[in-house]
Amino acid sequence: MANHSASSSNNRQPARIRYGYNRAMTEILRLRDTDPQAIAQRCAEVLGHGRLVILPTDTVYGLAARADITAAVRSVFTAKGRDARKALVIMVSSAAEAAELAAGEARDSLLSLGTLWPGPLTVVVKAKDLPWRQSVAPSTEMVGLRIPDSPLLLVLLGITGPLAVTSANPAGKPAPASFAEIDTGILAEAGLAVDGGDHGSGRPSTVVEIGKGGLKVLRQGDISEDDLRTALLRYGEKEETRPAVTRRNGGDAGC
Repeated sequence: MANHSASSSNNRQPARIRYGYNRAMTEILRLRDTDPQAIAQRCAEVLGHGRLVILPTDTVYGLAARADITAAVRSVFTAKGRDARKALVIMVSSAAEAAELAAGEARDSLLSLGTLWPGPLTVVVKAKDLPWRQSVAPSTEMVGLRIPDSPLLLVLLGITGPLAVTSANPAGKPAPASFAEIDTGILAEAGLAVDGGDHGSGRPSTVVEIGKGGLKVLRQGDISEDDLRTALLRYGEKEETRPAVTRRNGGDAGC
């Protein structure tokens, strides 16, 4: 990781603001006023203590926890009022890291779709029997993997490892595209929130599932079915043997 010169204007230290709500004190850092590297380091500290962090992604604002801290992951479900049967998305920093989390034959197709990463694509695969899988996906072996097109998040993921992330809204409510849209109750549940203003596309990621039946589009986002087919073919899969791309309703799959 590159070192920043002490004289650089990018070496701005976090200007900490406290937000009080229902006895909770949420630290807020403004992205425009602070060095992203310093923000990533502070986010990593808060996450490492088992607290939740709200931050902008390349789509909508996300609510994040360390995937390997079970109590923190449970706090995500509680904060959102989220159905425990709905798995959280796992964000990672590279396609190789994502492939290491996938079980069986899904890894090859996962690597092919990795040409669309970093970006607004969540790929649902059967995950390995990892220590944290049960807390992230209590009722299924399938886990959604994503590499966000966000410099801040990629630096953070390089520090923390996999993060369990979902959109920063109460269950059933619209996902926030701007910091001002974040529900105050959700904000109060976080130890830290990063204010990036209007940040990202405002549209949740495309969600696809890789399984025995081929590639299923669970939710359409900015990445189209044609983009998915092109990625599979570019990887070297023949038209007649590549996984079929079909569509079905997949419900809420996070950010």
